[in-house]
Amino acid sequence: MAAKVHSVLILSVVVVASLLFFNSKAAAARQLNGVEEIKDVKHNMEVQELGRFALEKANKKVSESSEKMTFGEVVSAKRWPVTGGVRYFFAISSVKGGKTEGSFFGYLVVRNYSNERIPMSWVFQPNVA
Repeated sequence: MAAKVHSVLILSVVVVASLLFFNSKAAAARQLNGVEEIKDVKHNMEVQELGRFALEKANKKVSESSEKMTFGEVVSAKRWPVTGGVRYFFAISSVKGGKTEGSFFGYLVVRNYSNERIPMSWVFQPNVA
């Protein structure tokens, strides 16, 4: 009888350990390569401010003949660690010519050691009517 109870306990430990291992693998897959989706960006003032900064820097690179975009709000954001800092990806609703016309997608790196903000690349995608 004692051997049977001992076997059941060992089997239970193996099952629990397996479940913990596979659940941690699933969680790691959701955060692929360290990429974290930032939740509740609408109320995250740091993310909104970084998104505004990225859009302002993109506007400085636009030629004078093009219309500048105005910041609406960050609608989604992701971040992941890179050497010496954190890289962000933003999807921002933007306004062009006084009306919301599409989305601005941009990357920004914030350096850990200096808090320097470096815009990497961006694209504006107009809404399709």
